[in-house]
Parts: sequence; structure tokens; C-alpha cells
Amino acid sequence: SIRVAVRVRPFNAREAARGCKCCVEMSGQKTTLLGLSDRNGDGRKEFTFDHCYWSHDRSSPDFASQEQVFSDLGRFALNNAFSGYNVCLFAYGQTGSGKSFSMVG
Repeated sequence: SIRVAVRVRPFNAREAARGCKCCVEMSGQKTTLLGLSDRNGDGRKEFTFDHCYWSHDRSSPDFASQEQVFSDLGRFALNNAFSGYNVCLFAYGQTGSGKSFSMVG
């Protein structure tokens, strides 16, 4: 089966030094991008995923650790691989968007 997940990583040192603001909100399986212009004029785009991981702020009660991501996705993939099924983890995103952060911590 296919599972689609999204993860918001913490700011890197450069982003933090520039005082960048996070333009993403998450609630349950919904991810909202803020500050975008659209036809409705509210500047919000909402998406739904199988898993949404908030790893941007460690002090948040919704913080998703590497262990949680592995528990939800990695363990499932490994169990299927050990059962003889083909498994693929695919990380997609812009350079610096957190692919390696999600795959290796």
C-alpha cells in the first residue's frame, strides 16, 4: 500500500539568523500553507496526507521525533521487506528542504 507523509523540519542556522517565519500549519492529517495568493484571496492552501509530522519546534506538544516517524513509516516498511515484499521510501523536495533530515535524522 502507498502512504504519503509530509514533515516540516526545523529552521536551519541561516533561516534562523534571518528571522524567517514559518508559513506552514498542521492539524491532524491537514497541512496548510500560508501567505499564498489564490482565487479566494485568503492566502491559504490546504492539503490532506496520510501522515503529517511537525518537527519544526521541539517545544510544541505536536512535535514529531525521528522515532515517531520511524515508528509510523519505517517499521511498516521494514516489516513488509522482511515478509518478502518490495519496499521503497521516496523522499522528494527542494534542495535543503529536509529529505536527509527525515531519512537519517
